[in-house]
Amino acid sequence: MIPTGEWVIQIVMRPRAFEHNRRWRYLPWASYTHPMTGDQAMCALRECEAHWPAYGFRAHLIGDDKTRIDLPGQSADCTHPVGL
Repeated sequence: MIPTGEWVIQIVMRPRAFEHNRRWRYLPWASYTHPMTGDQAMCALRECEAHWPAYGFRAHLIGDDKTRIDLPGQSADCTHPVGL
């Protein structure tokens, strides 16, 4: 079940090799930063995967850093999300 609330889509960025603080980063993805329902977020994730298969995305519940939905087959570590 998808939690109720407002969601946005974020791109998952791997840490850069030269960065001292090597944590995953989550950045807003253009055209998907407007709040949407959980069902709309799932559709948007599938759309992002189809259009940009080389990138990883997640649906981020606005105001809750503990909940996320990843596309199947992705194993992004979201223990340190970046704010919007």
